[in-house]
Amino acid sequence: MKKTSSKWSVLGLMSGSSLDGLDVCHVEFSIQSSKWSFEISSFETYTYPKELVNRLSAVAKASAKELFCLDAALGYFFAQSVESHLHKEGIGNLDLIASHGHTIFHDPNIGNSHQIGKPNAMASVAQCPVVYDFRSSDLSYGGQGSPILPYSEEVLFPAHDGYLNLGGIANLNIPKLGLAFDIAPCNQILNHLAQRGGHKYDRNGEISQGGQVIEDLLKQLSSLSYVSLEPPKSLDNSYTMEVLKHLEKYVLISLGDTLFTYIHFLAREIARWIEFGNLQRIMVTGGGANNATLFNSICQASQYEIIKPENLIVEGKEALCIAWMGLTRYLEMVNARANYTGARKDTINGAIILP
Repeated sequence: MKKTSSKWSVLGLMSGSSLDGLDVCHVEFSIQSSKWSFEISSFETYTYPKELVNRLSAVAKASAKELFCLDAALGYFFAQSVESHLHKEGIGNLDLIASHGHTIFHDPNIGNSHQIGKPNAMASVAQCPVVYDFRSSDLSYGGQGSPILPYSEEVLFPAHDGYLNLGGIANLNIPKLGLAFDIAPCNQILNHLAQRGGHKYDRNGEISQGGQVIEDLLKQLSSLSYVSLEPPKSLDNSYTMEVLKHLEKYVLISLGDTLFTYIHFLAREIARWIEFGNLQRIMVTGGGANNATLFNSICQASQYEIIKPENLIVEGKEALCIAWMGLTRYLEMVNARANYTGARKDTINGAIILP
């Protein structure tokens, strides 16, 4: 790849905390007069084998040896998924792979965030550079290292003034205020509760639809310490366990009411921050956007326009943004703004493995 090029073929990989699988997005990027454009050529989610899901779920208790082995195993799964996608879609002349990896630890207070999914096998399979480790540079300058995608959202979707992601964790990007932050766990909680009731997840919000708010539970959720913190702020997956402690006794009584109460809490928090940012046109993406109960609750709680784009963007936006971050790292361009993360300077994030 040469810096003088104006078009690039990039594969973006994203593994979310909800453990749905590995999102693989093939994107064609071009730039003209400093303005970026893109076209998603293909997108697919490669489901994790049950054995890998179990190991990722238990990673907090893993020994050092188990962690290193899991890093390698996940990297090989990434490589197999990349190889399958390249063959299935007939992709040739790939310039770059950008892999976010799977977050197993995040604590900006000590300047550390760790993602696993060893990139070497991907570089060997695809015979192109792989960019990974997208948070370390921002963290080294005192930033939160999360959310790490806000600048890419602003660049790739300039028609909106706010960006809401409803993934494993819900986060909001308010460009005009230079703020981007995690709001609360989202699909991590909703999926866990649904699974306690014997469901894989709350498909289309069918379980939570018609539920009632449990007022005592809502008060407990509203009193959580993270809720009162001001941005920039970000969440580690371990916070989900703290939230679940408040939900466990209620889910045994009524799954639907517990789900609806958490959705009501989440929608209210999202609406509070949307109002704070005076956002007029908010793009919502991530798996939670397909939960009708959650989406409708957010629309009802907010007075502003909540826009759900085509499903390819709803599902693939994070992998798309990671692809852009990988490309800009390779081109030695800033891909994270300090005003979003609280860092001391804008940074170029990503490490590179060559084939």
